[in-house]
Amino acid sequence: MAVYAPTEEASYHEKDTFYARLEQVLSLSHRKNLLLCLGDFNAVSGTARSSVIGPSGSGIPNDNTDCLLGFCSGNGLRICGSWFQWRDIHRVTWFSNDGHTAKEIDHVLCNSRWRAVQQCRVYRSMEFDTDHRPVVATVALKLKRSQKREDLAPHYNICRLVDPVI
Repeated sequence: MAVYAPTEEASYHEKDTFYARLEQVLSLSHRKNLLLCLGDFNAVSGTARSSVIGPSGSGIPNDNTDCLLGFCSGNGLRICGSWFQWRDIHRVTWFSNDGHTAKEIDHVLCNSRWRAVQQCRVYRSMEFDTDHRPVVATVALKLKRSQKREDLAPHYNICRLVDPVI
């Protein structure tokens, strides 16, 4: 799923409504399925290491950070970009018009039970006229081969069906 969260200036009611709706959509998915949530969350990950944030989190936390971390911890998600160490040019996703302010506010979230995301980084080249840079995650899945139908059929001992010789 892809999302766009309210900005820092939005009211608490708007933020709570957004995360409540996001949780409602998330509840439609089975917990064992891989879940990737991509979006502009308007929140930095912060540097406090936890099960949600990896060793390479960045930025100074704000109210949106608290909302995002609460949502992630309550739903077993983690912020993928914080688990990979990159220089700022491959981490920062948003640039202000002042030319000095830059933050990592676009994130890829993934179920914590899956270790499917192998890489998550920002690319500098962009063909669109925007102040955001694209976040690209490389996902690798190991799929199990399903059993064939004939393997699922019961096996009968047909030797027992023969009449005994008298």
